[in-house]
Amino acid sequence: MKSLSVGFLVLLIFILSVQLGVAIRGSDVAKFCCFQYSYKVLPWKWVHSYKFTRNSCSRPAVIFTTKKGHKVCAHPKEKWVQRYISLLRAQEQR
Repeated sequence: MKSLSVGFLVLLIFILSVQLGVAIRGSDVAKFCCFQYSYKVLPWKWVHSYKFTRNSCSRPAVIFTTKKGHKVCAHPKEKWVQRYISLLRAQEQR
């Protein structure tokens, strides 16, 4: 009987740890998704880097990080966004 209780407890802890891991990973996805775009052109002198949102996000976006660390979501098909990505890629290759 005692081994059954220990086995049940181990199983319960395992299930809870798996669920917690899924919840934590799920919350990371929200950190990297954009739910609206900034349509104002970000001044080039403010831009430090960029990254694309994950495929699991509801809408595609480019996240620019400014030199002060702010994150700005932009539509990837906007001309200025494509130009900034090209400029940043060219800087990376130097």
